Amino acid sequence: MEIRTQTWFKAVDAKTGNLLWQFKTGSGIIGQPVTYRAPDGKQYVAILSGIGGWAGSIVSGDLDTRDETAGTGWDSAVPDLPDVTTKGGTLYVFALP
Repeated sequence: MEIRTQTWFKAVDAKTGNLLWQFKTGSGIIGQPVTYRAPDGKQYVAILSGIGGWAGSIVSGDLDTRDETAGTGWDSAVPDLPDVTTKGGTLYVFALP
């Protein structure tokens, strides 16, 4: 089984659906995109990437993946998760043109 934890965050044109830009995050996206206009007058979009939920407890709690009950059983479901992702998350913020 291959685990892919990187995710593409993409922006598309609302009218045409054409891809405007994309960015490969370091892990899965775990939050909804947020857009805001800053005091500098520019519009930004922010997204949180990382690991969460019960599956994330394997990584954040340094659980022993040999224990089939750890993380309410998620350890045995995704035992190599600690090898492909890290604790914590990353907040990505992009300025819009």
